[in-house]
Amino acid sequence: MANKKNSKKKSKKKLLILLIAFVLIAGGGYTGYSKYVAYQKHLAEQKAKEEELRKKQMEEEQKKKELEQAKQKFSELIALMRQELAKKNYARVRELADQARKLALAYNLPADEIDKILYEMNLAIASAKLSRLEKIHDVYAHSYLRNQLKTIPRYPEIAARWDRLLRKTYQDEYTVLLELAALTSKKTVDGDTPDVNYKLSKTYLKKAKLLVASGKAKPDVSKENSLLESQSEGYMSSIGRSFQPINLYR
Repeated sequence: MANKKNSKKKSKKKLLILLIAFVLIAGGGYTGYSKYVAYQKHLAEQKAKEEELRKKQMEEEQKKKELEQAKQKFSELIALMRQELAKKNYARVRELADQARKLALAYNLPADEIDKILYEMNLAIASAKLSRLEKIHDVYAHSYLRNQLKTIPRYPEIAARWDRLLRKTYQDEYTVLLELAALTSKKTVDGDTPDVNYKLSKTYLKKAKLLVASGKAKPDVSKENSLLESQSEGYMSSIGRSFQPINLYR
């Protein structure tokens, strides 16, 4: 009986040991598997990060390459603008400027050189227009010259010429007004519609004096005095011709 009891106890003990061993082995296997899964996940994440970094580096390299190409193209456009400016091919300069400006905006490039060339072009155009106007020596063209001047920007480089021509237009206008005053005064003396021509002569002289008073023209005192005498003569000689000027000395 004692041997049977000892045998059962030993069997139970072996079974317990086997059970414990199984649990330990199973638990160890599970732990190992979990570590394996975690490691594989880590590898996948690391690989994904490396791939993302590689893509970013490639994108940066591509952007850098595109920027260098844009800078090269921009430099070429600037050089072409200068060539066309030298040829006075202004339409082509503007076309190239538009292309260069789009490139500058797209790649954040400085547009100073574009603006500088366009300024030089506009200055050249303005100077050429001014030169053409300066060659006109007809005093009766004063209104035309003044209107044309308004279309020419007064750049600092041509400001002195611009101002000089403007002053000339007013001086020419003054000269024309004196000529018209003299012409109508002579008609008054000759009895040619004296009532109308006398008034016209006085009006022209008054306008001429206003130009002098405003500082826009220099007076010709000798001609003005001669006109006043001529107007007085016209008035006196026309009294016997039913001419009664109104407000003669106004």
